[in-house]
Amino acid sequence: MGNRAKSAKLCLWRFGPGARLAVSVVSLSVAAVAGCDSSDQGTVIEKVVPAEGTLTYQGRPLEGYQVTLLPTDGRRPAAGISDAQGHFRLGTNTEGDGAPPGKHPAAIVWIPPRPAGEPGQEAIIDNPALLPKPKVKIPEKYGDPKTSGLEIEIPPRDTKELKIDLK
Repeated sequence: MGNRAKSAKLCLWRFGPGARLAVSVVSLSVAAVAGCDSSDQGTVIEKVVPAEGTLTYQGRPLEGYQVTLLPTDGRRPAAGISDAQGHFRLGTNTEGDGAPPGKHPAAIVWIPPRPAGEPGQEAIIDNPALLPKPKVKIPEKYGDPKTSGLEIEIPPRDTKELKIDLK
């Protein structure tokens, strides 16, 4: 350890635990800011095309169901949640930005509505019988891309006409 480092260490000990705490906080803050580089070199932005459509079960619109496309080549999944009319918009990199072109296995699962209250302050329901239920229940096979039998094709150009009618 050099003389300068020894002097700094002795100086901190001379000023007591408050000074040591302050230096520790500043050091951690600097380390945290240095780790918050928003230009993350590891993030891959997928090439997507706008994609939206309608989700139905036996011809009836499905509300609150998440449509998830799972590319088999390792690309990021695309997902969107259906509204009261069964309309959904897929997003991959950000909400609603689209899906990678190509044919993809798909899964459909119901997403319960977010509980009322501030985030982190919502009431916790730990009794499954009291959890909200979907208006229309679909067969469980649709929740797994291996058993759903669904393969959705996203064309190379944007589409607003995806039709998924579950039987």
